[in-house]
Amino acid sequence: MSRDRKDVEGILDDFRKQVLRWNAQINLVSRQDTANRLDGLIRQCRAGWDHVSAAEVSDLATATRLWYFDLGSGAGLPGIVWHTQMAAAGHSVRTILVEPRDKRAWFLERMTHMVGSEALRVLVNRWGETGTDDLERPISEPPPSHVLISLKALHLSDGAVLEGLVPFLEAAIKPRTAAENDTIILIARFYPPDQEWSEDLAGALDILPKGQECSISPYVFGSEGGSVLQLGTLPGASLVLSRYRIQAR
Repeated sequence: MSRDRKDVEGILDDFRKQVLRWNAQINLVSRQDTANRLDGLIRQCRAGWDHVSAAEVSDLATATRLWYFDLGSGAGLPGIVWHTQMAAAGHSVRTILVEPRDKRAWFLERMTHMVGSEALRVLVNRWGETGTDDLERPISEPPPSHVLISLKALHLSDGAVLEGLVPFLEAAIKPRTAAENDTIILIARFYPPDQEWSEDLAGALDILPKGQECSISPYVFGSEGGSVLQLGTLPGASLVLSRYRIQAR
């Protein structure tokens, strides 16, 4: 059952209280003007999902089976926020918050219990050094129709992001049936609000031009290009997006 707006507001209010409670011990967000900074970050994350899920930007709003990975999740921004919004929208979502630092991972584990969702898990490791064997409960379900990957304060190239995803795909998607599954991968990175699309940006992030392919055994990822999505003046951020579709060999 999807959560209504009141439930979402309640969960995010509890999340805010927990970040403020534990910030002094764990250093989850800035210790200067913490409450106001945290409120701004939560608004920014909420706006991020509202924009990236819009029909004119992506087809996430109609995703039937969605996997979501938040890399370097830290305080759970945007991971906890986006998972809550996706669940509220009625998505069948499986979320993994990837965080290598033990104290922050402990905080995220605490939040998964507060959210009360078995579809929300924490993986205590670095992306690229993780695999399904690291999960306490393996993913056992049909292949995803969409994979969403977010990065807020972590710099990884698209090649590194896709390479780290492969072990999870292998658990659900056989290469010979990749075309039938037609899985779409969307990578979303938070950037400053004045970010513009350029060849230099694409090169720095290893975002392939539309139509080019990237082969990471046993999969071939066909690029559908990249773009920059502005979130508006209030949230103060933009999203750098890149999109791939798994191709059959």
